[in-house]
Amino acid sequence: MTPVPPPCRKGRKTALALAACAGLVLTVAAAHADDTEPLERILESARSFLTERVSSDADTETRIELGQLDSRLKLRRCAHRPTAQLAPGGRTDGNTTVNVRCSEPVGWSIFVPVRIERHTEVVVAARPLGRAQVIRGHDIRLERKETSRLTSGYFSDPAAVIGQEARRRLVPGQVLTSSHVAPRQLVKRGQEVTLYAVRPGLTVRMKGEALEDGAEGQRIRVRNRSSKRIVEGFVEPSGAVRVVL
Repeated sequence: MTPVPPPCRKGRKTALALAACAGLVLTVAAAHADDTEPLERILESARSFLTERVSSDADTETRIELGQLDSRLKLRRCAHRPTAQLAPGGRTDGNTTVNVRCSEPVGWSIFVPVRIERHTEVVVAARPLGRAQVIRGHDIRLERKETSRLTSGYFSDPAAVIGQEARRRLVPGQVLTSSHVAPRQLVKRGQEVTLYAVRPGLTVRMKGEALEDGAEGQRIRVRNRSSKRIVEGFVEPSGAVRVVL
C-alpha cells in the first residue's frame, strides 16, 4: 500500500506563510502608527494653550470643552510638540477655534473647535425696579452666570450700580448692564437751583433755573433769575451749581 503523506504538511507551509505575512502587516502598521501624530497630542496642545491664555481668578470658573477630531485623520508625526494659537477672529470665551500646527518634518495645520465657558458672579435685580428709581443695596444681588452669553455686558461690582438710577423698568433676576442704569439726576429741568461762583476771598450766590437735567459733576446750562443771563456750571453733590467763571 502506498503511504499517504500527512495532510498537514502542506497546510503547515501555508500557515507559516500567512503568519509571516501577518507579522509583516503588523510591523508595517506599527511603523505607520509611529509616523502618525496622535490626535490626543493635538487636542492637548490646544488645551494647554487655552489654559495659559484664558485668564481666571478666584471668582471665575472656566471650563474648556474641545471638539472631536475625525478619527480617520492621519497627519505626519511632528518632530516637536505642535504649537497652538487662536484662529483669526478667535475669542477667549464662547465658541471659538484654535489653530494647531507643526513645522517639521512635514508642515501641517489643523483647526480645533472649542467652547470656553466662563462663569462668574454678576449684578442682577433682586426686586422689580421702576424707571428713574435710585438703586439701593437691597435692590440688587449677585448671581453666577456664563458671561459669554451676556453680549450686552454686565457689572461684577455692586458698588458700580448702587446710587445710580434705573433708566427703564427692571424685573427680578435681570442682569444689569450699562444701558439699564445712569448717574442719578440731582437736578431736573425747570428746577430752581442755587448758583454760586467762587473767587479768591469772595463767594457769590444767586438763584437760577436749570435748563436741563444734570447728574453730579455734569455741566449744565442755568438761567440766572435776576439777570436772565444763561450761564454754565457743574452740578455739585448738594444739587447746587458751581458757575464757571
